[in-house]
Amino acid sequence: MHRLFDLRMADGSRHFGELPETHDPQEPEWHRLGSHVSGLAGAALTGFVTDDVTEAWIAFTLAGQQFSLNNQQSQWWFFVNDPSCPDELLLLVLDHFEGLLNPRGAIARRFGPIAGAYRVMVYEEDGRVTFKDFAERGAAEGYADDAAFESGLTLAQVFDQDLRLIHFARCPAMPS
Repeated sequence: MHRLFDLRMADGSRHFGELPETHDPQEPEWHRLGSHVSGLAGAALTGFVTDDVTEAWIAFTLAGQQFSLNNQQSQWWFFVNDPSCPDELLLLVLDHFEGLLNPRGAIARRFGPIAGAYRVMVYEEDGRVTFKDFAERGAAEGYADDAAFESGLTLAQVFDQDLRLIHFARCPAMPS
């Protein structure tokens, strides 16, 4: 699946991307996102509306473009007012927010396009991170489970082609 898409809204804006939403009542994601805008060089927060229960709209400007984020259907949807905004700028925005919303997916993306439909990321005890791509989900999950079981301390995660976490494997260390 393509990371950027072009869905035109009734107001003429472009829905260009989405990232997974998580729910943490102790630290609502919308407040973290609002604060995260300032970490994007040149961006300025221009609007922030939330009911502090279910939904938020966050607006900002960057490089003369107007952007907004809204949480819908367990995703953060990204919009730009000008549908002809350069793809490079749209990807810059997605990359910035992916580091907060989907940090493991951002790491998995650094290894390039997935050759298949699933990517297994293995986080070794010594700090190394390796990956392997698979065409079938069962094979990917089996590989992740084996990697975690073999060492007892390794963390392995399986991502789908959109780099959404779909399987988590960690084998607890054996008691002494």
